[in-house]
Amino acid sequence: MYLDILVEQSVHPKDMSENDFAKHAFGRYRELLHQPQFSTLVKSMPAGSVWATWDDHDFLWNDALGAVAAANPQHAPKIRMSTALHEAYRRTLELGLAAGSFPESYAAPELWNVNQPALETPSVWLSDDVMLHLADVRTWRTGTWLVPKNICTMLGAPQRAAFDAAMDAGPNAVHLFASGSVCADYKIGYAADWRWLLGRAAVSKTLVLSGDIHRNESDAFYTGGWPLHEATSSGVAVKDAVTVGDTCRNYGLVDIDNKHVSFSFFAENQLEPLHSRTLSRKTWLPV
Repeated sequence: MYLDILVEQSVHPKDMSENDFAKHAFGRYRELLHQPQFSTLVKSMPAGSVWATWDDHDFLWNDALGAVAAANPQHAPKIRMSTALHEAYRRTLELGLAAGSFPESYAAPELWNVNQPALETPSVWLSDDVMLHLADVRTWRTGTWLVPKNICTMLGAPQRAAFDAAMDAGPNAVHLFASGSVCADYKIGYAADWRWLLGRAAVSKTLVLSGDIHRNESDAFYTGGWPLHEATSSGVAVKDAVTVGDTCRNYGLVDIDNKHVSFSFFAENQLEPLHSRTLSRKTWLPV
């Protein structure tokens, strides 16, 4: 939703009061849910089959670090509000955008819980052998500059442990790991999370579904076991720089059957074959 690309407002969300931020963020969600093409798409899908997670611009603003923002008295209430709104958004998607499923007002009590829990990070069985994990890469995220490496984290140990337990329940499944941030971010700045992701992928056939970088891309990483694969598509990048530059209109599709996992990328509705791949579910290698 890009909370920090301002059209009607002149004040950056960092500088808004808690009340003004709540109005602003609520308005963005409401606008998205009423966007005709998006609404039509969600309503055409079976209820309970559309899932969402977030990255920086949905969480707070560009490159927002949850661990840093939570320590700031001006920003901590905004984390609670954005979390409550995203949970409400998820419930609305789960109900197929049914009338009355999203709060009618930014003042709804459910959005103002001072004890608002952190965003849920569910692991969902999409079929009997495919599981989707919705990671939160913002709430617990620390900085990396002058921060001891043993403290730097993107996911946090409790979130990693929860995904461990979920993946252990499906040792032979394909695991789709939805992460707003790309693997390169883990690798460069968050060593503990990167070691965990590689170790997890070594024993669990894992495809990271990522975004953020304003282009379509794929990658693979050696783990010592099953390779870790990544498919990246930044759907928000209607243009190269979101609102300016050449249009691109990126999106990606993943197709899974009992023998293969294929991911394809498109820009302006044209296939981009360079990064498209078909993986064998038996060898977990490209075919």
